[in-house]
Order: sequence, then structure tokens, then C-alpha cells
Amino acid sequence: MDVSDITILKEYKKNNRRGLELVYDRYKKYVYTIAFHYAGNKEDALDITQEVFISVFKSMEGFKEQFSLLPWIKKITVNKCLNFLRSKKTNVSLNETNENGDELQNIIGSNETTDDAVLCKDTKQILQQLIVRLPERERMVVLLRHAKQMKYSEIANVMKLPPGTVKTLIHRARKSIKENMISLGIWEV
Repeated sequence: MDVSDITILKEYKKNNRRGLELVYDRYKKYVYTIAFHYAGNKEDALDITQEVFISVFKSMEGFKEQFSLLPWIKKITVNKCLNFLRSKKTNVSLNETNENGDELQNIIGSNETTDDAVLCKDTKQILQQLIVRLPERERMVVLLRHAKQMKYSEIANVMKLPPGTVKTLIHRARKSIKENMISLGIWEV
């Protein structure tokens, strides 16, 4: 446990409200970043962040001082993100429009329009869209590995998976993203 966690826990014992404020101030950006990458938009990310801290605050009384707060908060965040995805499964309509006003059916309708549209799109934005489309577990391992720079063993611990499964999920996700980028003409073979 680092010094800041010790300070937070001591402050919490003295004054619950101040301790909770310290927890929030220290970890809010971290939680929000994971939630945003997972949810894909600000509003849902803020909702998830709020749910995470409600859970943290409700459970803070039972937190054991000998442990670090970060892994505990990571685990709560991952679980809230997974719950969010389960509750928000929706179908994408080809009539929906993206942020540029382009209908999906016009973008993916033929190779010519796909190539032309992709050339005009920001690669980072397309990559984020491809990540959002990944299956739940694949999306989470990619985000934890690449956005949060977590080690395979840390991801395995947080997601309660064997390390080999984490590696397999990351491999599948990368392969899927690469194949989609090739089909969009962004990645050359």
C-alpha cells in the first residue's frame, strides 16, 4: 500500500466524508478513463463512474487497511463496466448516422464508398469504433492492456481469468481489429 492510500484510510477513520472525498479525488480520472473507453461516450462513462464510487463508498467501511485501494477500485470498475454492457446490448441499424451525418449503409454499401469514406475518417476514431464492437471480454482485456498498460497477470486477476485466457482474448481482439482495418482499407496486407 502506498503512502497516499494510508493517508486516505487514516482520514476516512477520522472523518468519513473527508476520506471519501480523498478517494474520489485520487481515483476519479482513472475510473472515468476506463469507463469512457468501455462505454464509448461521456454520458455513460459518467454514469458508470458514479456507480463505481457509490459502490466504493458503500463498501469502504469493510475495506482492509493492509491492502491497496487501486486493485480494489479496478475490480469494481471492471465489474460495473461489464454490467453496463450486459444491460445495454443493442442492435445497430444501418440507417443510423455517425457523428459526421453519414448513414452506415452508405459507408459500408460498396468497396468504392467504403474506401473513399475511410480515407476521410480519422484512424483513431475508427479504431475506437472497432474496439467498441468487440465482444465484452475481448474489449475489456484490450482496454486494460493498451489503455491502462496493465500486465497480463494483473488483467487475469482483475477479470478472474487464467493468464492464458487473457492472452487468447487479446490475440483474438487484435486479429479481429486487424481484419476489420484491412477490410476498411486502413491496414495494408
